[in-house]
Amino acid sequence: MNKTGEIPYSWDQIEEQIRDAILCQASILAAFGPDDDGRTVRDYLGLDGDGFVDVQDLTREEIAAIDITRHEIHYHARVAYDYAYQCRPQDRFAVLSTWHEVDGLLQGFPETDADAQPSPFCTLNDFPLRRMLETFFARFALLDKDWQWDMDIRQLSLLANMTVPAVRTSLSKEGFKLQKRRGHARSRLEGTGFTLANADARLWLSRRRGFIPQLEEAAEDGPDLASVGMLHDPDLSFPEAVARIMELRGLDASAAVAKAGLDAGWLDDLLHGRRVAPDIDALRALARTLRLPEPDLAAAAVKHILALETG
Repeated sequence: MNKTGEIPYSWDQIEEQIRDAILCQASILAAFGPDDDGRTVRDYLGLDGDGFVDVQDLTREEIAAIDITRHEIHYHARVAYDYAYQCRPQDRFAVLSTWHEVDGLLQGFPETDADAQPSPFCTLNDFPLRRMLETFFARFALLDKDWQWDMDIRQLSLLANMTVPAVRTSLSKEGFKLQKRRGHARSRLEGTGFTLANADARLWLSRRRGFIPQLEEAAEDGPDLASVGMLHDPDLSFPEAVARIMELRGLDASAAVAKAGLDAGWLDDLLHGRRVAPDIDALRALARTLRLPEPDLAAAAVKHILALETG
């Protein structure tokens, strides 16, 4: 797997995994928690009624009716998902707070239910929820200015959207040197025994088509003046300039649509010089995706669109 800027899991998939994790915790409470005629389990799941709750006997309708947004794990997973896959700009301190909570979730949340069936946090498996949270944890540890940890191969594979063997092969071919991890790995999953220095990890990831760029880095580094210059180059039409900038960013149209949340038909028309509505919100999202100043891209696009309208 090594697709350009692709988010590997939908938020709906992650929410289903959160629901499974909550049910695993509930089964443990039912089996080993207070002997209170089911009150603790009912309170935990937000269920009405009285009496003991057998989590295994809950119907699909009852499970679907559980409000998982009551649980803090849902809030932290949403923050982690948006940061792991750079869905939107976020406040650093909110992300840092969730980073600490995710550390606890990854190490302390039950790996099985009361019947020893794996939860989405099981380290003997590789479920989407755990992979997403590990991706979030790795991204923040790698890129935050106050942390900048070295990365193990599994973390690199998650950030690059590649398999562990593919990462090993790439690192070897490109001459990157790994160091044996000191102490215990955070995970029993493959690829945690060796690490790559932080600076090398950043460099290696910058060359990977599957790595989703950091939105915050664009703001910190300032505008890419060469790309901005393309927008104002009289020898380039607006579609030609945008196409060149997308190529520099390693993006094709489908990747830009996915990352910026755009309408595919609208972007296709824009890139091929056809008339489109001047959607300012869409243009701003496109500018953020291409790491361009929003006013510059929006102004150039509107000028181009109006020129088409006036013939």
